[in-house]
Amino acid sequence: MANVLWNILIFTAWLGITASAFSQNDKVQKLEQEIKSQAKKIQSQEGTIQGIVDSINRLHPTGSCSILKQKRPSTLSGVYKIYLRGLTSSVKVHCDMSSKNGVGVTEIGQDSESRTRVNGYEAPGSYNRTIKYDLPMEQIVAIIQQSQWCEQFIKYECYHSKMWIYSQPYSWWVSRKGAKMNYWGGAAVGSEKCACGMTNSCAGGERRCNCDKNDFRLREDSGYLRDKDTLPVTELRFGETGSSSEYGYHTLGKLRCWG
Repeated sequence: MANVLWNILIFTAWLGITASAFSQNDKVQKLEQEIKSQAKKIQSQEGTIQGIVDSINRLHPTGSCSILKQKRPSTLSGVYKIYLRGLTSSVKVHCDMSSKNGVGVTEIGQDSESRTRVNGYEAPGSYNRTIKYDLPMEQIVAIIQQSQWCEQFIKYECYHSKMWIYSQPYSWWVSRKGAKMNYWGGAAVGSEKCACGMTNSCAGGERRCNCDKNDFRLREDSGYLRDKDTLPVTELRFGETGSSSEYGYHTLGKLRCWG
């Protein structure tokens, strides 16, 4: 009799434990379902909020890194989404938030930023480097038009290679409108000079550029282009590097706009 009672007690306890386990499993499953349901609601709300933000940005576009910096002064340098007037989609650009006294500079990269050798091209402009930008030209122009200032660094290092021979340019760059530009970085628009030519400080007393010294020494003409109507540079053209003793190196910086 005692054994029977003992077995009954054990069985009753087992039933209680089993029932409790099933109950706990049900609670866990219900909790998991509730978590999934809440996660879906949060995702839906995030999508709604992003839609509202996008609508606000289209009505009041953050059209440059400078505007973004004004709205949020603590913003660090990095890639951000901006909205441009006249365009329906957003654009991702790199913002330099530290240079130019932290005003917020929109930077547009391209494929010719590294130092590139030029050799074996004698005729004027026979070397042709077409510049490929990270953004379509339509978007680049919109950024330029919404900015107060833009600039692009350009440099040519030359060894026994002239940029001008008498009144004939052997090197030039091409504007976004396809125009041949005969002035170099740091010089006035249309001056047909390099930066040193503006201050009469070119090597050997040359009138236009340091490279026109044409000696057996690596020289340089460089500076910033700042004409918003012609930027960015779309082609680089060089010549006067036909022999093995004549060569050069070109470097083109990012297009940078602010204000």
